Amino acid sequence: MSEARMTYEDAENAPINFMDESELRQGEELQEVAVLDDASAEMILRQLKQAEDQYDRMKAWYDHQTAKLKEIRDRTRAWAETCLRPYFDMVPTTGKKILTYEMPGGTMKLAKQDPEYKINDEELVPWLKENKMERFIQTKEEARWGDLKEALKDEKKKIRTADAGDGTLAVITEDGEIIPGIKAIPREDKFTIKAK
Repeated sequence: MSEARMTYEDAENAPINFMDESELRQGEELQEVAVLDDASAEMILRQLKQAEDQYDRMKAWYDHQTAKLKEIRDRTRAWAETCLRPYFDMVPTTGKKILTYEMPGGTMKLAKQDPEYKINDEELVPWLKENKMERFIQTKEEARWGDLKEALKDEKKKIRTADAGDGTLAVITEDGEIIPGIKAIPREDKFTIKAK
């Protein structure tokens, strides 16, 4: 299979070889190997590819089975609700906001729901202002970090970082002013590999 994810049909038709405990233990016993040439690097990449393929096959199979079971459950729930609702309307219930009928095999409930409100701020906010109800108007000031970050990149000769003393870096202007509210957290370089 290429880099594309396995489809449901592929998962349905693919032979599933479940790993036994001895194979699982083998994964736990992987030890670091000194790689001194391309041949040994290729061997490690093949093992990685095999593990990723096994994972992809099992995940596709599991996702497919889960989707089938969810569909059966949802259809059965809709059928049960359709069948039981007329009966629920005939039996004595308890509760006011949530009407309940208890039986040995389960519970039926009918919850009285509040209406769903659609809010149009362009109409509601002026009305709130006219009626002196500004306390119900939300104003939110926040930095546009994405735009500021791009601007800082453009001015990187003017902006620098320095140790803030708490494991982070402070962002400083060319005049030596620390920009408040920004801390840079150093991260390790990220090494990745991809098996083909």
